[in-house]
Formats: sequence, structure tokens, C-alpha cells
Amino acid sequence: MTTGIEPSAPVSRKTAAPRSAAVRRAAVYLTLATASLINFISYAPLDVRAHEKAWGDALNYYAMSEHTGAQVDNPFALRMLSPWLVHLANKVTGLSLDVLWLGFTAVVTLACTVVFFEFCWRHLNLHLFTSVLAAIALSCTFWYAPYAFSNPFLVDPLNNLLYLLALWLLFKRKLLLFTLVIIVGTINKETTLLLAPLYPLLAWTRSRSLRDRQVLFGVLATAVAALAYAGFRLWAQNFIGGSYSFGSGQGNQSLASNIVFALSSNKRSEHAALFDTFHFFWIIFGYGLYRLYRQRGPLNPLLVSSVYLALCCLAGRMVATDTQRVFVMLAPLVIGVVAVTLDNQRSDIRRFLVGVLAFLYVALNLRLVPDDTKFLVEIGGLILFAALIYSQSWLPRGRPKTAV
Repeated sequence: MTTGIEPSAPVSRKTAAPRSAAVRRAAVYLTLATASLINFISYAPLDVRAHEKAWGDALNYYAMSEHTGAQVDNPFALRMLSPWLVHLANKVTGLSLDVLWLGFTAVVTLACTVVFFEFCWRHLNLHLFTSVLAAIALSCTFWYAPYAFSNPFLVDPLNNLLYLLALWLLFKRKLLLFTLVIIVGTINKETTLLLAPLYPLLAWTRSRSLRDRQVLFGVLATAVAALAYAGFRLWAQNFIGGSYSFGSGQGNQSLASNIVFALSSNKRSEHAALFDTFHFFWIIFGYGLYRLYRQRGPLNPLLVSSVYLALCCLAGRMVATDTQRVFVMLAPLVIGVVAVTLDNQRSDIRRFLVGVLAFLYVALNLRLVPDDTKFLVEIGGLILFAALIYSQSWLPRGRPKTAV
């Protein structure tokens, strides 16, 4: 018989641990949503006729959301997934295309931030503090999120999300799901296909044998993804009714003329545009790759993936005029390597300095720093990073990391 006032049974550690992780995860998600909302309000054209303020390739995608199969310029006409999803939502809900594009961009960009946090926390096994700062840095990288908010009719947000998922599946060696994401991603933007060869490449770095099963399966999956995309192109051209041939540039002009135009469009400030993509994080990224090389050799997955995608971006810049939008595809790897590099700063003072470093990066990206002081802030960030790396004798390192 009970009196009704007996103390409740103590909660076991096995029960408390998942509950604690869930509370922390909910708090992180709320933080990331708040940061994303602030950027969205700051940059998005919150207007019922927001599409009238659109520019560049966004005009093509908006036209495609009005009419699936619209005959717009090459290669935009074949990037059908995002416009089709917005078009479908318009048919189902009756909401205006402007509202749906704004909502679609906001939700998908927030999803990118959340997935990246989980990638850092669960796959890279970084501290919660570092993972949160990395996710906030990604959400505030101008060419990754705020720019998409300012011109919210692009396929870039969904492309970024599919890139993230593909990279995570690549590192987890989930070949079937990886290939599926690649195939779906090519319907949104053909550049997703560039990730496919990474699977057999990383498999080879592990086995050092071209006869390894994972290498052979990876090559087969790459071929399947390429054939699937070729089939999609044939179907799309027949559906649209236009001519969008392989090897042609924008407006179906010759690829050679497109390359000449792209390379000459920004020649006087190319280095500045490239540096503007990630600011002083480029330097930390380079140091992080060097440290990975020294610790684990030249075949570390993060190192191989970063070098491979950087080469792909260099090739992609030959046919694109927006340097920053091309190289921002590296964002998960650049910020991921930066987070790995900074994750060993565990004492309170080191955490504070890492937080200051992240704040400087965010301030530069959100244009909070006047132009005449940007150089000083960039240098200040690098000096602070150098202090974190080389001052271990006078800054306490704190206790070793424990499993989350």
C-alpha cells in the first residue's frame, strides 16, 4: 500500500543523458532559428511583389515557377526542382509565388544551418560550443545565406542543403543514399554531379587499391548518376521544347565565348572577390588543412574533399561570373575545417577568444564593419587566431573533451 507521498524513482543516467541532449539540441535549434530570422528580416525584400526587385538568374527561376517548362536561358531552364516545388506549393496552397519563394528560401536555409550543426556535433564530434559557433558562422556567411535572402528566387539554398547531405553521407559511406541525393540534386543544379566522383576517390584513399569493392561500386554509382542526369536532360529538353545542348554557355552561345566572358568579367578584382567569400577564415582553413596533413597524412577525407572541391570551383569559375557564389560551395568544408582547428580551445578564456573570432567573421560578412576598417579587422582576426595557436604556454587548455 502506498501513501501517495513516496519520492519518485530516481531517473537513471541512461534516461537523463538523452533528455539532457534533447534539451541542449532544442536550445541550439532555437538559437540558430533566431539568428536566421534576424538575417532574413534584415536582407529579404518583404514585399508582396518582391520579384520585381529580383535580378540575375533569379528572374529565370521565377518565370519557371510561374510556368513549369518555361523557355528561359541555358543552363537555368534545366534547374527545375526548386521552381517546380514552389510552383506545386502555389497550386496546393493558393499563396502567392513571392510569399512561397520567401518561405522556401528561409526554411531551406535554416535547414542547412541545422544540418551543418548536426554534422559538426555528431560526425566531426566537436564540442557543442564549437558546433554552435560554426553553424552561426555558416548562417551569417554572406554569400551562403544573407545573399540568398536578398534575392530569394534562387536554386542555391536547396543546392546548399543537398550538398551538405551528400557530404555527410559521403563521410558516413552510405553509397546508396549518397547517389540518390546526387541524382535529385542534379535536377536542381547540375553542379551537384561534381560530388559523385568523390566517393570512389575517398574509397581509394582508404584501400589504395582500384580493385576494392567500395571503389568499384563508387565508380558504378558515379556512372549511374551521370546517366540519370543525361536522361533527365533529354526529357527536360523534350518537355520544354527548346534546345539546351551539352557544352553550350549561357543563352546557348558557344562554351568558349562564355568562358572568355566569365574570365574577363571580374579580372581587376578577382583576388578581392575570392577573399571576400570567407575573409580571414581562408587563412585558418589553409592552416587547418596543413595540420590535418601533418597529423594524418595527405589522404585525410576532409583534406581530400576540400582540395577536390576547390579544384571544381576553379573550373566552375571559368563559366560563371559570380566568383563568390561559385566558391561559397566550399562553405561546409571551409567552416568545418576551421571548427576542427579551433575545437581544442577548451578553457573559459579560450572559448571567449574563439567567440570573439567568430564575432569578427560574422561582423565582416554582415557588412557591420566600415570599408575603411575592414583590413584592420581582418588582421585583428588573424592576430587573435595566432594567439590561440601559439600561446598555449600562458593560456590554460582545460580538461580533455568528454563524449556528448
